[in-house]
Amino acid sequence: MTFFSVITRMLGFVFKIFLSRTLTTEMLGIYSIVVSIFMVFATLLSSGIPLAVSKSTTVNANNPKKSNGSVTSGLIISVSISIVITLIVLICKKLFVNYFGNIDAYTLLLLMLPAIIFTGIYAPFKGYLWGKEQFTKVSLVEFIEQIIRLTCYFICFYLLKPDNILYPAGISLSVACVLSTILGIVLYFSSNGRISSPKSCFKPIIKSSTPITCVRLATSLMQPFMAFLLPIMLMRAGFSSVQALSQLGIAMGMTLPFLSIPSTLIGSLAMAIVPNLTSLYSTKNYTQLKKQITYAINFTLCCSFIAIPCFVALGEPLCQLIFNNITAGTYLKNISWMIIPMGLSQITTSMLNSLNLESRTFRYYLYSCVVSILCILILPKYIGIYALMYAIGLSMTLIAVLNLITINKTINSNKTYVGINLKLIIICLPTIYLTLWLYNILNIVVGNFMAIIICGGLSIIVFTILMSVFGIIDITYISGIYKTKIASKQIKKKHSKSKKSKLFST
Repeated sequence: MTFFSVITRMLGFVFKIFLSRTLTTEMLGIYSIVVSIFMVFATLLSSGIPLAVSKSTTVNANNPKKSNGSVTSGLIISVSISIVITLIVLICKKLFVNYFGNIDAYTLLLLMLPAIIFTGIYAPFKGYLWGKEQFTKVSLVEFIEQIIRLTCYFICFYLLKPDNILYPAGISLSVACVLSTILGIVLYFSSNGRISSPKSCFKPIIKSSTPITCVRLATSLMQPFMAFLLPIMLMRAGFSSVQALSQLGIAMGMTLPFLSIPSTLIGSLAMAIVPNLTSLYSTKNYTQLKKQITYAINFTLCCSFIAIPCFVALGEPLCQLIFNNITAGTYLKNISWMIIPMGLSQITTSMLNSLNLESRTFRYYLYSCVVSILCILILPKYIGIYALMYAIGLSMTLIAVLNLITINKTINSNKTYVGINLKLIIICLPTIYLTLWLYNILNIVVGNFMAIIICGGLSIIVFTILMSVFGIIDITYISGIYKTKIASKQIKKKHSKSKKSKLFST
């Protein structure tokens, strides 16, 4: 799952790089606003329902009719919502055009409508595969979706050569979602999934999915709201309209995608632990539950911290190389600390959902929205576009802290994770200075590209070694696994040889 997630994210990142180099920063800002609206609709369809179906499938592992019924009920709910969304977009044309301030942006949203509909259709089937822990199939669908999207975009952009270069982005997304949904349905039926009566399944699916959907919907609504409000506040602070949209395009289209890189590994873990934690909690196996939660949080912290030295030391040359924009690198260097609360909020929210505390996640997110809005209203006058970064960072910090407190109360734990955080901060400082020092030397000797590759790799290696020195991870565990595999292979060989010798003697 992690393998596919990393490749899928890399393909998505390549797509964003291509957009940043083909679109102006102003057009990139318009694209970001339209995508934020798309994400609102997609969230309504693909957030709560997959998780609710997944949990139902896990709990009803020995009751195929009920697990299949939950899929059918989820499908009916998501298709109904997608029809309502389609009607809203078509009927409220003037509202959307006034919001975007651009008819081309509304046309781009229309081109994304098939993607919205088929995202809703796929949601319950994804939940079933997730609950059955068939993560490879789920990841395969997402991977193929990215492949189709990239291929279709290049065909539309280079061969069809549309008048507006924004349109291929919408067309490619819709084509990719339609084809990947068909693949997901095929995988569902090939995994013994069926369409069953949903009579007794509507209530538990709605009860479980509603709080999660509300949280993710609020998250998605905050993105277009901030994308709408922030340029206004920047213009009040002295920016022109073009400057405000350009800064927003750089921050959301170039800097934030880098910050989401660690979430690839964390997201894989967050997805994998849901069925496991749900099963442990339902059977009241609290000892194993505590171990799983502690491991997941420690893993999240390590994945988050290991990226900070790379971003701080190499942020500017990296963004200059990839996006041809050093400003994005300056932002990345200065706000790389956001990775920590982003990762923690992601994994702990998944944990609360597994522990049947979905309503808490919704409540905590509302608190974080207040923090975000205050940051957007107050800070642009003092720190410009950094107001967006601090709005996200501080709101995620609040969610992470509240989630950790709730988890500890639920499982009767007193874990604070202060020790591991202090160790990782101490490790970060020398790694940052070493990476920066090496880059300044190697940039002259081997050039920018090779210097980034070498220094980035060495930064990760040095950080890993220091984590081993401080007792955070055990490198010998990896060598132990390798030795065990070799020993098991040798035993199998000996066993097969003895079988052959017995066969010939007989």
